[in-house]
Amino acid sequence: MIGKRTRLARLFRADGRAVVIALDHGQFKGSMPGLESVPDIVKRVVDGGADGIILNAGALEGSVCNYAGRCSLIVRVTGASTDANPGFDYHRSILSVERAVALGADAVIAMGFLGSPSEGPSLALLAEIAEDCRRWGMPLVAEMLIADPKKFNDVPSIALGARVAYELGADVVKAYGAGEPSFADIPKSGPLPVLVAGGAKSADPAEMARQAVECGAAGVAFGRTVFGAANPTEIVRSLVKAVHGKGG
Repeated sequence: MIGKRTRLARLFRADGRAVVIALDHGQFKGSMPGLESVPDIVKRVVDGGADGIILNAGALEGSVCNYAGRCSLIVRVTGASTDANPGFDYHRSILSVERAVALGADAVIAMGFLGSPSEGPSLALLAEIAEDCRRWGMPLVAEMLIADPKKFNDVPSIALGARVAYELGADVVKAYGAGEPSFADIPKSGPLPVLVAGGAKSADPAEMARQAVECGAAGVAFGRTVFGAANPTEIVRSLVKAVHGKGG
């Protein structure tokens, strides 16, 4: 698995940690404050020292010069569902792993949904993508989401999702933390590095990041709390300091 190791080494620093900024929300929610210009926000978060960015394939055009050689690229390979959908719907394949290789991706990201009638096909698709990733030497980030809004921040459910990701062949887990207790419990659910997602805007994203890594997380994968901020570059710098230490 030389390809996987090589790509993961570009995402995670020598300390085994990473600050990832998710900029893929437009496929689900349309244009959002801070995401009006993808090339602009990519430049701003990369200038802040982000280790990786998450983008949809169609949004790469115009942004390459702002991240290439400076920041790892994680491409989303599942989607095809938006907020306009009246019912909860699991994602489908929107990009092949082979295509992600051609785009120069360092990893791909796919959703896994738990606790809904769509759980079966969702997890089956995640396993299929994991197999393709093994074939192409591409790391897979599994973004595990609890379908039931009442359990979205339920620690046992989040930990279950992290373990399922490991069992299905993912290399990294993106999981939504429920606060400090979950930061400690989620990494214990399996041997994969865990990137804690931010969800809604955090009052102090750097403090959330600090707590996460102190409890064993490998870093963070924040979106709205960064691109929706008045100064995304400074927010990323604070995250880098929290995750990697004073040296950044």
